[in-house]
Amino acid sequence: MAELRADLCRLTLPELERVVESHPNLLITCRIANSSIEFAKEQIITAIRKGAKYVDVEIEAPVDFLEYIKTYAQVNGAKLIISYHNFEGTQSIEELELIADICKRKGADIVKIVTTAHNISDAVTTLSLYRRGNWARKFTSNNYSEQKDVMLLAFSMGEAGQFSRYLSLKMGAPYTYVAADSESSTAPGQYTAAQMLKLLEKGKVPLDYRLSGKSVAIPCSKSVAQRAILAAAFAKGKSRLSNFEPCNDITGALEVIKKLGCSINALEGNVIEIESPGAQTIRESLMREKRVELFTGESGLLTRLLIPFATYLNGAQESGTAQRSVDIIGRGSILGRNLKGAAEAIESAGAHCSTTNGGYLPFSITGTVTGHKITINGKESSQTVSGFLMTLPLLPFDTVLEVIEPASTPYIDLTVDVATAFGVAIKRVEESVGKMVFEIKGGNCYTPCDIYLEPDWSSASFFAVAYAIASMGSGEEHVLKGMKIGTSQADEAILGILESAGAKIRRVEVGKSGLHNIYISTPESLKGFDFDATNAPDLFPVLTVLAMFCNGRSVIKGVNRLLEKESNRAESIFTEFTSIGAELDIKDDLLFIEGNMSNQRNLHPGATCGSGCPSNDKGMAEYNVHSHNDHRIAMSLIVASMFMEQHISLDEIKCIDKSFPSFLERL
Repeated sequence: MAELRADLCRLTLPELERVVESHPNLLITCRIANSSIEFAKEQIITAIRKGAKYVDVEIEAPVDFLEYIKTYAQVNGAKLIISYHNFEGTQSIEELELIADICKRKGADIVKIVTTAHNISDAVTTLSLYRRGNWARKFTSNNYSEQKDVMLLAFSMGEAGQFSRYLSLKMGAPYTYVAADSESSTAPGQYTAAQMLKLLEKGKVPLDYRLSGKSVAIPCSKSVAQRAILAAAFAKGKSRLSNFEPCNDITGALEVIKKLGCSINALEGNVIEIESPGAQTIRESLMREKRVELFTGESGLLTRLLIPFATYLNGAQESGTAQRSVDIIGRGSILGRNLKGAAEAIESAGAHCSTTNGGYLPFSITGTVTGHKITINGKESSQTVSGFLMTLPLLPFDTVLEVIEPASTPYIDLTVDVATAFGVAIKRVEESVGKMVFEIKGGNCYTPCDIYLEPDWSSASFFAVAYAIASMGSGEEHVLKGMKIGTSQADEAILGILESAGAKIRRVEVGKSGLHNIYISTPESLKGFDFDATNAPDLFPVLTVLAMFCNGRSVIKGVNRLLEKESNRAESIFTEFTSIGAELDIKDDLLFIEGNMSNQRNLHPGATCGSGCPSNDKGMAEYNVHSHNDHRIAMSLIVASMFMEQHISLDEIKCIDKSFPSFLERL
């Protein structure tokens, strides 16, 4: 179908007639504010007479004008859309319900509610209209004696509301609006037709995976491994990293240190040996280079760890040489992540960071750290803080690092743990609400060591949730093998969350290694839980899966930490899990999930029909979902699919290699 904006096109009546006759499924609208009642009436009536199938009249239109158009549309078989637009913001759901009801009572066949979203909460509020009314069901209108089907079309304008234009189709909207191409958009946030058609393509990967065992060993933590790889590069000599298993992010760190002059040897038993000339020699070897390039792939952690290190590489240049720059470059999803906070931290330390478009890679870093006291804001990410903590001991002078609004503080502790293992002392002298202060001795040489890379709790969380859901009602135990308890990994919190949801957890030490087998079972059912994930944002996707299979409402705090991940993870979670029938809501920093999957109950009419959720030849609902090139979204959707009867297809799974390439094999 196509919409003709008569107020923008300003066609003559013969031109209008030819256009309408040329299209079999045309929607005519003419905004009175941009024209006049007389012009709008003439254009609309002519279009309907020539076969327009839909007419859109705004809620503010005069009553006599609306009644005239409505009657003419009814006689000629055209559907009446009564629309409301808020170009400033989004009202409360109660106000939007009232507006929708007014549109119904004015005689609409389709009620159209369009708001402007300034954040994801606004867009979610508008979309929640689909759950609040009996849309696409019989409604007795004051203006008609017969009963009629009234459909809802609700979405938000603006970049923050773009996803709602697509998701509205999954929730029951009869259609949505797109632009012919990127130059012809008539409202902010419109997809192009090509972009929307791409989103609506059937996924290439059928999710028909099932648990094939009751135990699993988890690979090493990429958070620990990347820190340890850089620490080994800073230390002069040979270091050994055991329990090593590569993923894309870990391989990226190895490639960086190889380029800096380190050698890497694979030994038996999942051990790698890193031999380094040491940080000082690395810097001296680059002394005559005017430009050094560090490629970080798609890893946000590696990127933020290396940004402060770039200032160290810029130091101790020969007198008379041109000022050197270190360029940080990446590919894929990292190019879409705003790293403005990291750039600002470099500037506050006395160096200079030139960025693309205000905070996106590539970065070009010149100068060195000059201040003995550095104050940075840690709200955006703890990873930049970790980069400074690893780099500052290399400087020839003592420094104090003050972190305002620190986030994900367990990962800062993890950095300190790794540095300590390599012989570097970082002293925390203050920790209070909203502030952390560290004293770092200069000339603090990293020393080689043998380090065990503890298993990754982020990766383990997917199996922990799968095991809890799989054992519901049976009490059968499943096992995470050889996990480290009491780590600085924030995602170890998954065990406490499962216990609060009603799962049974047994921690059994394995020999004298300090590792534990974790036995997980769910005797009866799971119940809703509350969790503050501000310091563990990577748990959000898999906790959404857990909450879907709990009885009652679950609340997860920390939505604001999700905006600059591999995807806008708040949007990705809301869009994809709503698409498979979950009932989610977002209010400010909180994600609410109503547990509705334990009995395989579907919530939306679109689950069994419509462009977003077609049914197959057996009448079974089929869901089409997207990974958003985000490994944690993809793995969470796979876990959810294992416990659903519906057929689910995912667009791609290659993104899983970023953190857990053996995930499907271990599943």
